[in-house]
Amino acid sequence: MLNVVTRAGKEPALALVHGWTCDHRAMQPVAEAFPAQKAVMPDLPGHGTSPKTGDYTITAQTDAVLAAMPERAIWVGHSMGAQIVVEAAASAPERVMAAVLLDPAAIQPMEAAFAGRDRMKTDLATTDDFPALMRRFSGGMMVAPTDAAAVRALADTQAASDPDVARAGWDAIWSWDGPAAFAALSVPTLVITVERTMNRLSDLSKLNRRIATAQVTGSGHMLQFEVMDQVAAMMRRFFDLNGLLSAR
Repeated sequence: MLNVVTRAGKEPALALVHGWTCDHRAMQPVAEAFPAQKAVMPDLPGHGTSPKTGDYTITAQTDAVLAAMPERAIWVGHSMGAQIVVEAAASAPERVMAAVLLDPAAIQPMEAAFAGRDRMKTDLATTDDFPALMRRFSGGMMVAPTDAAAVRALADTQAASDPDVARAGWDAIWSWDGPAAFAALSVPTLVITVERTMNRLSDLSKLNRRIATAQVTGSGHMLQFEVMDQVAAMMRRFFDLNGLLSAR
């Protein structure tokens, strides 16, 4: 069973799904941007204090998260967590009122992304200092973070992650059939990317004409730690247009 941190608040709940080698605290900035809403934040399998499972495919992780989440919620995922949100919305749309994807990991990645995929896979397989590798990775994902203490905690979490889980998760990110799941989305969906992202928004729009898209400026991949003000404004507009938080 996953470790889940829940903050009381108004319904509908926000189901906040963190990314690769992080834990629920990586989604705390999103929860803080919507203080009136109930927030439900799981640690993914083998992450944080959730137990290891041996199966870290996106499908298996999604099943674990669905079992831990409210019956119906607005799902928000970052990076690998965004892949899990897509899989949940495609496979169990009755559970997902709407989906917000924060700079998602590979859905239909640009060709340039594959060099980074292969380089990191090699580094994960050959490193003799996993914590140092993860600290470099963590630091390289940001441009100008706004909360130094939160960023240090994130780096510590990623450096302390289980190497076997990290390797399996990295493979899962790249082996998941993102185009099929994304094309199947029928719930209101907002995709927010950064300027240097692995998924071109125009490509995602071609996969699924129903989605809404947006892009932030001045941020690396960990956008919730850098430009949460931009992200929150875009999310609020999306929620308002779809009548999702009308009772707030």
